[in-house]
Amino acid sequence: MKLSWKIFSNTFLVVLFALTLEGVILLSMTFHKAYLLEVEREKENIENIHRDLVTLLANDSSTLYKEPIKSIEEAIDTLKNNWNGEFYRIRDENGKVLFQNDNAGFLDKESSELSLYRIVYRVEKNAKGYFLQMSVLTELLGQPIIIEVYKDLTQVFLEKEEQQRIFIITIIVVGAISALLNAVNVIKLTKPIHKLIYAVKKIRSGDYTERVEYKEKDEVGILASDFNGMAEQLEEKIQLLKETAKKQEELAGSLAHEIRTPLTAMIGYADLIKRSKMEEQDFLYAVDYIISEGKRLETLSNRMMQLLIEKNAIPNYSVSTVQNLLEDALEAMNPVFDKKKIAVKKSSINFLIKADMELMKNVLLNILDNGGKAAGVNGKIMIETGCKSGNVWISITDNGMGMPKEEISKIQEAFYRVDKARSRADGGAGLGLAICSNIMNIHKGEMLFESEVGKGTTVTLVWKGSIDEQDI
Repeated sequence: MKLSWKIFSNTFLVVLFALTLEGVILLSMTFHKAYLLEVEREKENIENIHRDLVTLLANDSSTLYKEPIKSIEEAIDTLKNNWNGEFYRIRDENGKVLFQNDNAGFLDKESSELSLYRIVYRVEKNAKGYFLQMSVLTELLGQPIIIEVYKDLTQVFLEKEEQQRIFIITIIVVGAISALLNAVNVIKLTKPIHKLIYAVKKIRSGDYTERVEYKEKDEVGILASDFNGMAEQLEEKIQLLKETAKKQEELAGSLAHEIRTPLTAMIGYADLIKRSKMEEQDFLYAVDYIISEGKRLETLSNRMMQLLIEKNAIPNYSVSTVQNLLEDALEAMNPVFDKKKIAVKKSSINFLIKADMELMKNVLLNILDNGGKAAGVNGKIMIETGCKSGNVWISITDNGMGMPKEEISKIQEAFYRVDKARSRADGGAGLGLAICSNIMNIHKGEMLFESEVGKGTTVTLVWKGSIDEQDI
């Protein structure tokens, strides 16, 4: 059974049960009250008849020399005109009727069935309706006398049946209205659940953009909101997995390409050496090329290993000065810069920093090496440092050719090169910035790039490495 039918049927049955129970109790109380009212009225009538007879007989002195039954009959004859509107019967213990004002359908009760002065009654049903017969055994002048009242209660029972009929009609009407309102509420309540089911099916089929629109702040609204949040996270993770898979595919393709190119040349030169007699100069050139390409493959392998290791590395923090870090990196790059006559200008203030100095030096070497390649012969490199809000920043600017803005978002990807021909000629494989990006990530920092074609490039390293956290 569907949830909507469960809610509808349970709610409808509860409402129907509550209405029925309330109606039955109300009808029973109303009927019982009317019935008891009639009973009490007839009890009062019997007591009045008995009191009138007792009073009259007590004040009649002739009862002293008359037979008791004769005196009772005379008293009844005197009072009978006062007993109008009801059916009465007075008889002795032998069943002789002393008085009866109507030919009503009295049922005879033996005096042995009655207790002295105890009123008994019962309701009888016949072809004409419902009738109440009330009897009491009393003593008048020492004689057992039975006084009886016969009351038509048909109207009371007819009113009860009419009330039951009205109640049944009311139950049907109210039940129908309740069912209609309940159905509307159930549809409204389960509509977002159906939307959730539809969204789940869409997501299961691969459409991770599906969302549930429900603006209410009830429990279903909370569920819909949480579902949308889960769907967004799932979509982000799926997208990330797709991007990761794509990058891995591109990485594998780039790696295969990087390996295939030198291998093809090395195999070609090796085959040429094997199959032909070469002059010594050509022979040495071929051997040198094989050696250089072999070293490039070795460098590529080391860089790939470094990329994998440093992606999950834990920094070995130490404290030094920013000047010491820069001087160590520049000392390693001086032979390259001197050969190309590249001028390096530093505009930096010395202060204490915290970092993994070996990894950060590797980052600087990569940035300075790229800056030197971009600046070229007689180029210029500007280095600036500072500290703000606890963050250390080192900015390196070259006056090279720069790069288009659309390339900036890609340069930290493995194997990506803006100028592919120049990078391969210089021995690059496009892994340097990817490794640097990983190093900055484990320092909880980042690399920021600014570049304009024809004007050069600025790379800024930022990480949480200040010791005294003062702005400099």
